[in-house]
Amino acid sequence: MSPAKRLETDVLIIGGGGAGARAALAAREAGLDTVMVVKGLLGKSGCSIFAANYNYLAPPKQGEAKPVETAEEIQGRVRRTMEFLVKYTHYLGDQEYMRNASAFNQKEWYPWVESLGAYMLRDERGELVTDEPYRTTTVSVMQGMSGTVIMNMMRKLILASDVRLMEQTTATRLLTNAGEVVGAMALDFVRGQLYVIRARVVIVATGHSNYLSLRSTGTRDGSASGWVMAYEAGARLQNIEMQWYHASDVAYPASWMRLHLYPNPIIGSSHRTRMHNSEGELFYDCAWSGVNSVPYNLQLRAVIKQVKAGKARVDGGYFTSYRHVEPEVMEKYFQPAGFFRKIGLDPAKDMWENSMTWHMNVGGVRVNGRTMESEVPGLLVAGSVNALVTGGLPNVMFDGITAVRSAAGRVRSLPGLRPLDESQVAAEAARVNGLARVAPADGLLPGQVKKRIRRCMWENHHYVKTDASIRRTLEELRRIELEDLPRMRLQTDTRRFNYDWVDALDAVDMLQALQIQTRFCLYRQESRGAFYREDFPMTDNENWLVHVVGGRGPDGELRLEKLPVDLPYARPAEKIASFFEVDY
Repeated sequence: MSPAKRLETDVLIIGGGGAGARAALAAREAGLDTVMVVKGLLGKSGCSIFAANYNYLAPPKQGEAKPVETAEEIQGRVRRTMEFLVKYTHYLGDQEYMRNASAFNQKEWYPWVESLGAYMLRDERGELVTDEPYRTTTVSVMQGMSGTVIMNMMRKLILASDVRLMEQTTATRLLTNAGEVVGAMALDFVRGQLYVIRARVVIVATGHSNYLSLRSTGTRDGSASGWVMAYEAGARLQNIEMQWYHASDVAYPASWMRLHLYPNPIIGSSHRTRMHNSEGELFYDCAWSGVNSVPYNLQLRAVIKQVKAGKARVDGGYFTSYRHVEPEVMEKYFQPAGFFRKIGLDPAKDMWENSMTWHMNVGGVRVNGRTMESEVPGLLVAGSVNALVTGGLPNVMFDGITAVRSAAGRVRSLPGLRPLDESQVAAEAARVNGLARVAPADGLLPGQVKKRIRRCMWENHHYVKTDASIRRTLEELRRIELEDLPRMRLQTDTRRFNYDWVDALDAVDMLQALQIQTRFCLYRQESRGAFYREDFPMTDNENWLVHVVGGRGPDGELRLEKLPVDLPYARPAEKIASFFEVDY
């Protein structure tokens, strides 16, 4: 293999979703030299393209509504957005951050995207089309297409700029020296070229949805590498046991498992999805959640009750129905309606079988919500790979802008680029090249190892957890590490566009990330939000309304601890309550 090529820059951004793309634009606006490393194609891979809608949270209509324009009405939307986010993060989110991000969402983000030509769906009077009567949600073009519209726009803006964009290039490790992040190494797998990138600041923006179970909303690009890179560089992780699942992704065809039959409010209608069990009984109408525009966790709990009653399975046997929704609304506003017809179903008459799917994570890398700084100098973390909140294009773009403000301050304060630790560079190059092996001949291909990891998580570490199931997961992951990983080999030793090589790098990161996450799950002894332990079925705000934080100890092993949650604006009413009774 040819020697690693060397690049230098002010700011290195790793990730090409909403957070990374917005950070890249902000960095160029600030006059910072910027390199952007994207594992897939900017704006066409990762999880931002799957954003279906935007939180709007206007006042409910009372008679004929006027466009929301006054400062007082906008501030009302800010307040409602923050109130929503507090429960959305199970009271573990950074409330001061939420306050600032909500203000950006309602005051700056909507005008900005429309000024750039992104089409926000409006009616003949010029008002945003929302759900009725709560007006919590709006979209671009159609419900289900919003992320694609915004990310196509972001791609065009960055391609028209002088950002140095490296697509189909996977960052492998952050580089540190004297306790600071000073750059990263990356593999351009199209050309088989390794890069050493020195930077004054690195912004990790790798997203929150990773393909870590057999059914997952994450694409093949998602391997939790952002967690692993930050952890290896000395950052701490926080609340990563808070793994979300979708309850209403399609069970068939399996290749469509990312197709989400949204429980969110349906724009142009007062209706939402209804869920029926294997006996045809209605067991959950998402309209019951009222102003809660993202009732995923309430929906999951309703499904689990049906599973316990023998009327559903986690992998099927329950159904989503839109038969009660106005046909003209489905046709005009709801993109998934077209998918019904592709497999011979009629949304006005037929239900579609569902299965649970591994989705996004509420936790991530621990950062300062005012600056996006991690606990390691030189490392900023933007978007849902951090632990502030999860999801939402306006939120992650706010992170990208905030991270660049911090990056600009650091760039100006440094006299120059920090030196690299060349022994670290050599060790990482040896590790990456060592995975490009084709022996042993009877070994496992990286895709096979990844599938074994995902099967372990699907069979042992699903939504319902116990001490025994968590320990089984750890045992199987350890077995894969000791027995399967050493036998992993590539099918061919070509260095150009060898995706086996990328899969081998991913398998190592997946295994490490999941071993850490499973330890987090064992540590938290309650049920909260997205996290359900059958052996600890209470939401315990007296003892477990805390951050679970973990990082490397002096011996190199994971050390976990509880840290207090700051609750300046909102706190739960319950001290200890049944997991199935609380609404967060």
